[in-house]
Order: sequence, then structure tokens, then C-alpha cells
Amino acid sequence: MINISMQTGITDELAPELGVTQWIDASGQPLATFGLDKMPGAFKVIFCFQDANAECHLTGFPAMASLVDAFRGSSYVSFAAVQTVFENFASNSYERMVANQRRYALPIVFGHDAGEGREGAGSVLMQRYQSGGTPWFIIVDPEGVVIYNQFQIDVHRVVAGLKRAESASPLTKPDPSILTWRGVLELARDGNPPPPRRLELSDAEWRRRLNAEQYRVMRQAGTERAHSSAMCTLFGPGVYACGCCDTDLFDASSKFDSKSGWPSFTQALAPGLVAYHADRSHGMTRVETTCNVCGAHLGHVFPDGPKPSGLRFCMNGASLRKR
Repeated sequence: MINISMQTGITDELAPELGVTQWIDASGQPLATFGLDKMPGAFKVIFCFQDANAECHLTGFPAMASLVDAFRGSSYVSFAAVQTVFENFASNSYERMVANQRRYALPIVFGHDAGEGREGAGSVLMQRYQSGGTPWFIIVDPEGVVIYNQFQIDVHRVVAGLKRAESASPLTKPDPSILTWRGVLELARDGNPPPPRRLELSDAEWRRRLNAEQYRVMRQAGTERAHSSAMCTLFGPGVYACGCCDTDLFDASSKFDSKSGWPSFTQALAPGLVAYHADRSHGMTRVETTCNVCGAHLGHVFPDGPKPSGLRFCMNGASLRKR
């Protein structure tokens, strides 16, 4: 993943299909179908505009032209422009979309998305990506995750980041046995596999088994203070088990010093041991991790860890037992 700027709209989530039904190809000919699944390349850049919006012409189209020029002849990044209409339906027409492709000589696919073509029922793409208007830029990474979703874009920074990613692009396919951020998001969205076993106890029994801090963290989804766990500085061999049910969850070989203040791992011991859940509490969108056997809250997982997984399992020390 490349870090480009502060992000709004949906980010760090699986990219929805665009939902656009009217397309023309790079030469202006109608396309029967098109969408994210038909965009080649590792990274995908979508520019959203309205013809009647002056800012689209002052900054949006010039920025898009610079991006396209920077990767002309490269198959690493693909581009599309979509007229996402939510107002002035008569002036932001299909014909104006076609005219803008010619005007800016952009050899990329263009789309027209006015939804049902009336006020309050406009662009499907805007609704799916929660965009705030036009001009608007969306970037989707090789795993199909939205990494940028904003009005303005720093062309030089984006080009530099994408060029670095292109030069570092591996020649071999990633190991399918390694869980990546896309896999985490799919599990959080679609559901987790059945656990190897299941342990369910009453609240009274959990209170009897756990001390006050363990109960607060594991059974009430609490978070311990940063740097409060001695596990942050432990890097010897061993296994980290669930503090509630003693299920082995992480091997010490996957532990790394994230300097975050919490014990951090790059991968669970095996699939099905850790469960993933969308967490939209505290005004944030995160992925919570729990023990798949007993449901104990462990922490959260983030897409800013080291290779090869790119994951950082940020765990509460109070949720783990090392042996």
C-alpha cells in the first residue's frame, strides 16, 4: 500500500463495483460493459467530474491529464473518468461527457453516471464511494482496496508513490496461504470460518476466571494503556495463546516491534483461530480481532505492517498468555 494523503469517503475498504452503465472506450466508441473488474493494471485511478463544474476544468482535468501522461505506455496503472451527475442534469449530459474526452485528448475510458437522472437520485458511483462532489479522485490498490478518496490530489506525490510501487513490484505472485488486508476485509464483510472448537461460558464464570483488567479488555472490548504490557519488549521464542480459553493464536516468530505501545504480530498461527469484525465505534472504521473459539476481544488489525503480509495485529497484552 502507498500512503498518499489524508483520506475521506470510504477508504481501507474493499472497492465496490462502480455501478456505471454508460461507457465509451478510449476512441469514443460505446462499450457494452465496463467496470473495475475490466480495468487492467495493479492500481486503478478513477476521476469523477461534472461538465458544469468549473473546478473540474481548472484543476481536475489537468491533474488527470498529468497522471495519465506520467504512466503513458505503462500497464501498471489504469485510468477511467466518470461524469458523476448529482445536479444540473441537462448540462451534465452524456454528450458533454463525450465532448470532454475529445477536448482533453485523454486516451482512457469515460463513463456517464446520472443514476435515475433526477435531483436526489444521482450518481450510483457517488453513493457507493460516499464521494463529496466533483472533482473527485479515487485510487484502488492491487488488492482491490480503496486507498484514496478525495476532492483534490497531489499529482507529484501520487506519481512518485505509484512509481516507487511499480519499481518494487514483485515478479512472482504472492503466497495465497498468507493472509493479506484484502483477505481480512473479506472475512470482516462475509463472515469468519467455523472455529476448531467453541467455548461459551456465562458472564459470571468469566468474571470468576479473569482479573478485573482481563475482564475489561477481553469481555468488554476494552483497550489497555499503550506501553503498559511487558509483552511489548518480549521477543523470545514461544507461543501466544488466548488469555480466556488458552487457544494458541500467534507464534513468536511473527512478532515484531511496531513501536505502537502494544504487542504486534504479522500473522496468526493458522486460519480460523482469529475472527475479524467491522468496528465503526469512536467515529473510526477499523477491523476488530477476537478469539474465534471463545469470542475474547484481542485488539485490532491494520494494513501498515511489514511484508509479506502487510498486516499489523495490534493486540492487548492482557488478552494474551505467552508460553
